[in-house]
Amino acid sequence: MIELSIEVSIMRKTAFQIAAITIFTAGMAYALNSFLIPHQVLTGGVAGISIIISNFLPISTGWIILGINLPLFVLGYFHLGRRFLVYTVYSVLLLSVLMKAFPVDAFSNDLLLSSIFGGVLFGTSIGGLIRFGGSAGGIDIISLILARKKDMPVGVLITWINLLVVLTSGIVFGADKTLYTLFTIFASGRAVDTIHTSHTKLAVTIVTEKWDELNEALLRLHQRGITMTDAEGGYTHAPKKVLTTVITKYELSETKDTIKKTDPGAFVHITKALEVIGRFRK
Repeated sequence: MIELSIEVSIMRKTAFQIAAITIFTAGMAYALNSFLIPHQVLTGGVAGISIIISNFLPISTGWIILGINLPLFVLGYFHLGRRFLVYTVYSVLLLSVLMKAFPVDAFSNDLLLSSIFGGVLFGTSIGGLIRFGGSAGGIDIISLILARKKDMPVGVLITWINLLVVLTSGIVFGADKTLYTLFTIFASGRAVDTIHTSHTKLAVTIVTEKWDELNEALLRLHQRGITMTDAEGGYTHAPKKVLTTVITKYELSETKDTIKKTDPGAFVHITKALEVIGRFRK
């Protein structure tokens, strides 16, 4: 009965992830076809390179994105896992189809507004894809691998890698379009880091009388190291322990739920960790 319940929970989570990836992929396609491509403004990365190539070849931008991504899928499989690869392939294939289905029609004739809002929508969509276990492929795969090794914000890495695309944009489309491309890349990078927050670390301090149960529950939840310190209640003089651990911002909601279920009377203090030095499971 317990195994069946776990399987149902996993199926629901997978279905929710696929639905979320579908929505965010549609957001990417709409951002490209309605805000960026009509004005020849690039997003950076594989999408930006594909827009440049599509100006010289009579091929849909979506299919060019797929072609460039194929060798990068192999890299993602070895460094980021099979599930990530499956979700990424699904997203890239869906993006290719949706970009062919959605008309290339400018939502606004204002170039600056299209650059900013197109970048925000595109970056939000990428951040959402990464948050739910997938990606848009290309530069995202490279940035995620570097982010795991260097523990840096994905959006910052994407922005730096995209400098090459900006230089190419200047050669192909001229200086004016390049400046608008910079707007788009900056807005997109900020949006990615707003949605994708796994690089943000939180220090959690818990004062509890049920330290054995809570320690076991938290270890089972995230497999993170926990330090236990002896303590005593200042008013009741009851024996307690202080549990200290570091988690990512993604894990905060599940951590709080676990603490409430295990020890509703626990005192919890959560602060942002500026830097983590030492072994930290990423």
